[in-house]
Amino acid sequence: MREIDKKRKHSSGEPSGIGLFAKKPRTSSELTDLEMRVVAGDSLTFLYIKGKGGEDKLYASGYNKYGQLGVGDERNRNKWTEVPFPKGFKIEKVIAGAEYSFLKGKGKDGEDKLYASGWNRYGQLGLCNTTDRNEWTEVPVPQGFTVEKVMAGLYHSWLKGKGKDGEDKLYACGWNYYGQLGLGNTTNRTEWTEVPVPQGFSVEKVIAGRSHIFLKGKGEYGEDKVYASGTNRYGQLGLGDITDRNEWTEVPVPQGFSVEKVIAGDDHSILKGKGKDGEDKMYAAGYNTYGQLGLGHRWKTRKWTEVPVPQGFSVEKVIAGGFHSFIKGKGKDGEGKLYASGYNTYGQLGLGDTANRDKWTEVPIADLLKKLQEDVNDGKQEDDVSEASGSSGFSMGLNPRDCMF
Repeated sequence: MREIDKKRKHSSGEPSGIGLFAKKPRTSSELTDLEMRVVAGDSLTFLYIKGKGGEDKLYASGYNKYGQLGVGDERNRNKWTEVPFPKGFKIEKVIAGAEYSFLKGKGKDGEDKLYASGWNRYGQLGLCNTTDRNEWTEVPVPQGFTVEKVMAGLYHSWLKGKGKDGEDKLYACGWNYYGQLGLGNTTNRTEWTEVPVPQGFSVEKVIAGRSHIFLKGKGEYGEDKVYASGTNRYGQLGLGDITDRNEWTEVPVPQGFSVEKVIAGDDHSILKGKGKDGEDKMYAAGYNTYGQLGLGHRWKTRKWTEVPVPQGFSVEKVIAGGFHSFIKGKGKDGEGKLYASGYNTYGQLGLGDTANRDKWTEVPIADLLKKLQEDVNDGKQEDDVSEASGSSGFSMGLNPRDCMF
């Protein structure tokens, strides 16, 4: 993936390296008397194990050049290593971005706390500087602000929560070369900066791609609305052009289509929802050189284009990786199915080869599901196939990834 990034890098000020966008933890069911959450970042993975007796443990493995594992050094790990966390701190969430990470939880007196570790060149840790950290460092949040959600994107970070009077607030920091922070400019931020949202708009979800962002929520009359900001060089904002935006711009959606989910990959985006007659529909826009939109051979599309799905298949989840995508759902007989399309040089589609796909190709998961069911029957563990970016199950490459709060 980094090789691709180097080929596409130009004199834009864009950082090299592709990174993983924020993922919500994918959480397995109980493992005997334990609960385990797996959180995948960019070339690193955390295991958050919560014991029923109350003792929580955090383990990490993977790339650690910038200290993103929070273990006090910059050595990579290829075995699970216990991660120390601040004294008296109780973890609630682990958030992994591109070469940096956050811990959200409670302090010893029950107060909200946020800690960060890793790469900080663009100020994405929200520490008011650009110094990297290799151990967990407390992150100051705006006065009177209560953090509800934390998202780590590609070198930019977001906080969603409530102000002192209970009003909704959105803050961001980090890389802003393309205006992806929605602040009306392209200046990076090293401290949490309040993000103004369109008048009368209530934010429900923040969805981050590589360097483009969507806000999904309600307008002043309760109608569904989607806004976007950031890079648009491949049409990934679905605005019908390739002009970047540095402030929130309303995204037109196909007529008669009701948006349920917005999914942002590296330079491509997907909408999942219902057509005018209540039927399931998917639309896509953006970069498609590797077939990640599932539209067949087509370089890019700057307008929302309907995505054909396999006959008899009902889509439940859409997962957008860097240059590949997955759809999870049910076959015509109600059986669980998984399809993939896009970049596959490293075998990330799980198809048993390294050939790219430009159309939805079924991923053979029957044997895996059978094995998981046997494990459940044996009382060993429970699991299910879910989006890599956000919930339980095994990971198929990039998270979120349906990358949203």
